[in-house]
Amino acid sequence: MRKLYAVLLGGKIREENLMEDHQLVFVVAANEKGARKLAKLKWPDAESIHVDGTQCIKQVDGYKISLEKGETLNDLLDTDNLYSI
Repeated sequence: MRKLYAVLLGGKIREENLMEDHQLVFVVAANEKGARKLAKLKWPDAESIHVDGTQCIKQVDGYKISLEKGETLNDLLDTDNLYSI
């Protein structure tokens, strides 16, 4: 069964950066090992990508997470673009 994972990636985007950059990505995978592999593919601009942390998301604030196949086949993260500052 596929599950939702949040994966925190670390890596360098530009050589002149002193510190590494980070990217939080979400993937759907059968297991943590697969989630780590898929997550690294979602940050093609970074060099020396490594996984800083992985978390399987099963429940948030008392709400169970369930996955349902969407209509599109491509790799999209559909979010609400309205956010607070």
